[in-house]
Amino acid sequence: MSKDLCVGITTWNSSLFLRECLQAVCDTTDERVTQIEVVDNESTDGSAEIAREFGARVTLSHCSQLIALNMLLDSSRARHTLLLHSDVILLAKDWHSVCSRYLRDDVALVSPEDIGCGPLTRPYGRGKPESCFLLFDTEKARRCKTWTLVRRKGVPFPTRTLHLEPAYVTHDLPATLARRGLTWKPMRVHASPTDETIRYRPPFTPEYWSDSLGALRYAMGNFYSLDGVITHYHNWFDRVPKGVPMDSLETTEGEGRGLPLAFLSAGTRRFLDDLAAGAVSLPSVSAPDPQPAVTPRFVPDLGRPFDAGQAQPRDTGV
Repeated sequence: MSKDLCVGITTWNSSLFLRECLQAVCDTTDERVTQIEVVDNESTDGSAEIAREFGARVTLSHCSQLIALNMLLDSSRARHTLLLHSDVILLAKDWHSVCSRYLRDDVALVSPEDIGCGPLTRPYGRGKPESCFLLFDTEKARRCKTWTLVRRKGVPFPTRTLHLEPAYVTHDLPATLARRGLTWKPMRVHASPTDETIRYRPPFTPEYWSDSLGALRYAMGNFYSLDGVITHYHNWFDRVPKGVPMDSLETTEGEGRGLPLAFLSAGTRRFLDDLAAGAVSLPSVSAPDPQPAVTPRFVPDLGRPFDAGQAQPRDTGV
């Protein structure tokens, strides 16, 4: 292995955040020891071209998340491999040293807990890795591969892969690691900081809403930390355009169900503006973990297993 770190990113029409994602990778890593790989699921918005602008090696493949993540792991020639969603922004210059110091002995993975987005948590994500940020010891991850049937153009082929399915792409990882005598280090999850004033009030009655949501500066975007260091941000809703008008009646599930698109759009726009100005507002790492403000039934379906930056579920057609 000739590199210290490989950053592998899966993309599908990810242009809203991809440039910022890649710029953050370049700003927080040393290009002399970092390999950047992208698997793009036939984007139509120029995502592949953006990736190439940053010197990434791009593989175009109409494939599932399972195949894409394993392709990135296979292409890694580095000691550590970070699998990343394209709407994740690395924020700390020392994120790699902060996280990688745990990749010793029996620890194969550092990742946030998959407890949900913003202040909305899901108990079944406790103790499970969040797929937006998976920092592996590459050799240990490869030791956990097993033979499985992967469909290509509708035909099942026996393939040796790291098991990242079904249902939630990483929820089987702890058990997979344990079968090889390995474990993982969870990171903390932080909701967006709040502003003193309500940033958004819906002009209608959404199925799930509270004024506390309207005060979140970056809507449902999460921040993550380890050892008191905020390492990165994850948008969660980068499929929502950042120009949705504030009086829009559209919601994530339609017909008033879910969250208002205008709320999510405004939070995304505010984050990107703050990022460009070098003035991202960070949450306090001493604050308690987010607790449910409401209990929306849509939370389990936030793009899983193809989340922000990932292709939507469709037949694997490599």
